[in-house]
Amino acid sequence: MADEKKKTEAPEAPAAEGAPRRKKINEMSPAEIEAALAGAREKQGGWHSRYAKQLLARKKALGVK
Repeated sequence: MADEKKKTEAPEAPAAEGAPRRKKINEMSPAEIEAALAGAREKQGGWHSRYAKQLLARKKALGVK
């Protein structure tokens, strides 16, 4: 019974270590917002996603044309 101890350590996530975290929309510069919008339009086929709509709203709030 002593040999059947439960592991309490959290398993390491190798994918999480190497992958950069996404930057929050509120912390993005206007150039980063433009790049994210271009990527969203290309990958998602338009600006209908929630992410794209949030980017457009942030762009409007910053006054970027």
